Amino acid sequence: MRFSNATRSVKPYIVGNLYFTFGTSFVAGASNSVASILRTNASAVESAVDFFHAFGGNLGFGVFINFIPATFNHRFARHRYFWLTGNLMMLGMNALMLGFHFLIQTENPIESRVIPTLVSQLLENILIVREHRNRSVS
Repeated sequence: MRFSNATRSVKPYIVGNLYFTFGTSFVAGASNSVASILRTNASAVESAVDFFHAFGGNLGFGVFINFIPATFNHRFARHRYFWLTGNLMMLGMNALMLGFHFLIQTENPIESRVIPTLVSQLLENILIVREHRNRSVS
């Protein structure tokens, strides 16, 4: 297989994961901001800083490692245990993102990752169901 063919076949997954990374970054920032307001009665400026801290950290690291789920989903989509391996892969990615939020010292790392983790698991399962439908139709 030529490199250009491999790039074309993985491209939809990478583009989809970029949208996914941007969306989960926004949700991480919003949940971090809300957690700051509820826990510490932060001002609007402080909550905006907390939003951009979690958003920027999630987006920067997410774009950097974006190729892992794209490659994984492309490679294992046709396997029998894709539901299990896809969910385990996404849990691992979320654990990695949680660790990164601790590393960059996000104000509320666990609270900022709860909703994005749930959303990412849901989106991974939607992708798995789509792949299963496409496989059963083909």
